[in-house]
Amino acid sequence: MNTFISSYWGMYAVQTMLHSIVASVLVDCAFIAWNIGTPCLKQRFRFLVILLPVVSFPLYQALYPRRGDAYFRLESLLDSNKWFSLELWHGVPLFMGFVVILALSALIFIIQEFLPMFLHMREQMREASEPLDDAVEQVLAQKVSQALEGLPFDEQFVEIVVDEDLSLFSDTGLNPRIYVSTGLIKTLTIEQLQAAFAHEIGHIQRTRRPVLIFAYILRVLMFYNPIAMLEFRKLAQEEEKVCDDIAISLTGNPAALSSAVEMFRPDPEDLIQSPDAKKTGGIASTIEHYNHDLLLKSRILSIGEPRQDDCHWGASYFVTLAIIVVINFFIV
Repeated sequence: MNTFISSYWGMYAVQTMLHSIVASVLVDCAFIAWNIGTPCLKQRFRFLVILLPVVSFPLYQALYPRRGDAYFRLESLLDSNKWFSLELWHGVPLFMGFVVILALSALIFIIQEFLPMFLHMREQMREASEPLDDAVEQVLAQKVSQALEGLPFDEQFVEIVVDEDLSLFSDTGLNPRIYVSTGLIKTLTIEQLQAAFAHEIGHIQRTRRPVLIFAYILRVLMFYNPIAMLEFRKLAQEEEKVCDDIAISLTGNPAALSSAVEMFRPDPEDLIQSPDAKKTGGIASTIEHYNHDLLLKSRILSIGEPRQDDCHWGASYFVTLAIIVVINFFIV
């Protein structure tokens, strides 16, 4: 244990975890202290929780190489070596619990995020299983055309997918496209469909400032860190709300967007675990549906809310940044 903790990468793993916890708590305190509610501003704060722990340890060590010495640890706010030597039960040190947390976080990253990412991409890009009737296609295409009126997106880059499920997503690559299912076009009104398209246009516009992509790269580097995993998910949730704000600015119709989001909420029976489905897959599916429903509820509540602050840099951001940097310097 002592050999690992005393090594460079051991100290890096330990301190990124501890620094993430401190940064996360301080950022949440900043939201309360300065009444911060704007999604894009909250994203900038949450990005600190992901970025700072990655760079803090090598930066601190470069500025003060003796930071890991025993003398410095005696004067520090928190010395991880002391805590890890404590025994949980039957002589098992606290350090073993820490290792288990890191291992579980890495396993969750591989199973829940890394592998499903490729499966999800393949599912989204699947071809239609049957051709669309010309008459039906013309009616649906006309509805799509009406929904896109006034929006900054070319109709020719909207692809209609034959699928009775409610599906809408965008490809934000070099040639952005929006994919919409026939089921969604039939279900939503023109106003709701316009609001839904505007939300996807928001995602496409946001790729010019790829905060989430950079944050995800950092999150991958800290695949073992559960705090980074939680903060990245919160960052992604804020991204949805940012795109909702963009959609409202494009359409001026928050009610249509709210009702469109409501359509995507899972059925109540999907949120109830049936007695004969109490297996790992069934429980995981139920949790996924429940979490998805919570996000949609949060978006609906956020839509149309008056914003108490703007999205510009301010003293609150730099004060929070300074406090995190100073405190984490004395946590080893």
